[in-house]
Amino acid sequence: MSRYTLVFASLLLGTTACERSAKDEQARAEAAQREADQAAAKAQREANERAAQTAQQANDKIGRTDTEAQRDMAQAQAKANDTIRDSNQKVLEARNDLQVRTQKSVSDLENKVDQLRVKAQKAPPKAKTEFDQAMRDVDAKRATIDNDLQSTREQSAQDLDSLKAKVDKDLKDLKKSIDVANDKL
Repeated sequence: MSRYTLVFASLLLGTTACERSAKDEQARAEAAQREADQAAAKAQREANERAAQTAQQANDKIGRTDTEAQRDMAQAQAKANDTIRDSNQKVLEARNDLQVRTQKSVSDLENKVDQLRVKAQKAPPKAKTEFDQAMRDVDAKRATIDNDLQSTREQSAQDLDSLKAKVDKDLKDLKKSIDVANDKL
């Protein structure tokens, strides 16, 4: 019996050892799976954090770029507005200069006409009649210049130079007409 007891005890110990060994292996496998799950979860969290950081950095860069673009557009618009204001100011000054210069020339010519009218009162009737006819042409040319001056307010910058040339020509024509009227006296 002692042999049987010994064999039985050996088998019992061997089975217990196998059971422990299988349980240990299962526990180790479960522990390894938990560690692998934890490592995978940690890796996923880190990847998500890096992705979130990268997305945030991209959003920040987009925001900065958008802000810079908005600032650049605002600066460009301000510069364009300044240029437009300067151009409008120059056109306004050119219009005013044209009007002032023309008014001064017309005023000087009107003084000459007034002197001729005084002189015409003392002229013989035939000379006076010829003078009156010549003065109709002077009055018509004077009216043309008045119309030119009226239109300066409506002229664009492109048309202002051609108006200036027309006014200069009309002033020369008026002066010639006044000289013709003077020659009649």
